[in-house]
Amino acid sequence: MNTTYGVFKENVSQYFNIPSEQVRFWILASRQNGTVRPDVPILESYSNTSMKEIHARLTSQEDEMKLYMEVADKKFNGKTLLSSIKENISILIFLKYFDPDTQTLEGLGQLYVRRFDKSSNYIHTLCKKKNFPLDTPLKLYEEIKPNMIDEIDLRFTFQRLELQNGDIICFQKNLTEKEIQEHIEAGRIHSIPQFYESLSLHTVAEAVAFHLNIDLLKIRFEKPYDPIEQTANRALLDMIRKPKVYYEILDGDIIEPGKPEDTEKEKFFKIIWLGNTIKNEEIIDIRLQKDAIVSEIIKEILKKVTLSSPDAKIRLYEVMNHKIQKEYKETELTGRIQEFMTLYAEEIPQDELLANSNDQIIQVYHFIKDPIQTHGIPFKFVIKNGETLTDIKIRLQLRLGMNKIEFSRIRIAIISEITYEKPEYLEDDDIILSERELSNTDYLGLDHVDETESAEKIIYIRG
Repeated sequence: MNTTYGVFKENVSQYFNIPSEQVRFWILASRQNGTVRPDVPILESYSNTSMKEIHARLTSQEDEMKLYMEVADKKFNGKTLLSSIKENISILIFLKYFDPDTQTLEGLGQLYVRRFDKSSNYIHTLCKKKNFPLDTPLKLYEEIKPNMIDEIDLRFTFQRLELQNGDIICFQKNLTEKEIQEHIEAGRIHSIPQFYESLSLHTVAEAVAFHLNIDLLKIRFEKPYDPIEQTANRALLDMIRKPKVYYEILDGDIIEPGKPEDTEKEKFFKIIWLGNTIKNEEIIDIRLQKDAIVSEIIKEILKKVTLSSPDAKIRLYEVMNHKIQKEYKETELTGRIQEFMTLYAEEIPQDELLANSNDQIIQVYHFIKDPIQTHGIPFKFVIKNGETLTDIKIRLQLRLGMNKIEFSRIRIAIISEITYEKPEYLEDDDIILSERELSNTDYLGLDHVDETESAEKIIYIRG
């Protein structure tokens, strides 16, 4: 973070093989409506300023700084240049065009507008973007968020419309009543708001399947460890709460509710198998009859993993909001398990199997600063009778699979779920935790940065 902005910009430009004078970075800001948009440009006057200082000055996030890289597209005397920015006058807008004939929404890059200009002043500019005659009537909409599309009144200035850096304008031809009726009769969507409402997960699956040249029933979309239930009428919005969605190609067809016969009798489970440490993860897909019991899930897991000994036991538990909600008994019906709940399975540690009545088993979960800001994989841990915090830390480090430097960044705290008190951080390594009266609603909290979240550094807004 002590690198200057000038050096950072040069390094990134070289990585993407783009001249540095054609690159400008913007601070990405999270808005209250859940969107993430470019907000503040990093000006050339910051060239000799450290990235650490820029982070302190321009962002409100304590632990991260997300950037949007603007690439010049303006031609002048044979050169490609960045548009000039006039503070409190220029606004960076992203453009999309909807074509009802092809039923497509196309990104058209970015456009700088003047805050006090009327939106109607840019009709010619938008027509040029699509090579339309300059007198082509257009309808403009603001994409506030994917499920909120407002028509733009062409009489108003951008300031009155309250548009700001990073906002999105969608436009289409202003259709006649006859053209609208023709689209309706042909079963086509004729307006931008309708198009956004019509986007479904099934539509995305068809497009991805076409691109990959595979059967769409073999694709499953998911957030990490969180499969998305794939039904024909599921809205696209349900899967884009975060800017990244993963897909997985399955060996067999995905089960879609509403499909007849065999698929209605089956249930699909995605199990995250934990190895010796919670860093060692393996995804196991299991399909069983709906009337199966949990022991059958465990039998399927045993076919695919290697245990430390023939006598080892494994358990299956359910996680929500990065906390263990329930540990399943082998006799329970799988029909009671939410099909798209996050499920973990692990070999029960020996120290837990050998725990005596003087030891205590406590749940451990990860958080960052505030106990409700949870992350990571929760697990059960034995507080051994008479053991000091120093010894507990050694076993915790092994369980987490961390090196000394990684583990040194963790602060350990006792957290009570019922009282909602502030975390009680354990600073004295000589404390004997078993002497504390811990209830079954107390947790051991590990306060540290979510390394997996901070690793996702780039958000793409493509034109």
